[in-house]
Amino acid sequence: MSELSKAPAIFKDGINPNDISQGSLGDCYFLAVLSSMAEDPRDIKALFYTKEINQAGCYMMYFHLNGVQRSVIVDDYLPCKNGRLLFAKSHGGDEVWVCLLEKAWAKLHGNYSIVAGGLPCHASFHLAGVPSKSIRH
Repeated sequence: MSELSKAPAIFKDGINPNDISQGSLGDCYFLAVLSSMAEDPRDIKALFYTKEINQAGCYMMYFHLNGVQRSVIVDDYLPCKNGRLLFAKSHGGDEVWVCLLEKAWAKLHGNYSIVAGGLPCHASFHLAGVPSKSIRH
């Protein structure tokens, strides 16, 4: 993580819906739900068990599977190309909550390519743990 930022932090200068910057992965549906949840920073912080950068580089987050809260543990080895994050990141560059949640989302489903393309209702169900549905109009 220190290769990407001189002072990385999971949360820095507050959580804001505009913190999120999509990378080359087509998971805008997931990022849109994160942005919506970031309207109340407590909702994003509640997803994290590990709230500080640590030497082990291991981070635990919570998702809901079939109505049950489950933990997902990821490391801080993030996909990069030419020294820059390949997928989602925060605009400030030092915050890593966005890319850690995206990595945990990908791990929950098997890999990054599986989470390319989807519906916000799917992401909100797993993030917030509440029933949701998409309505075409």
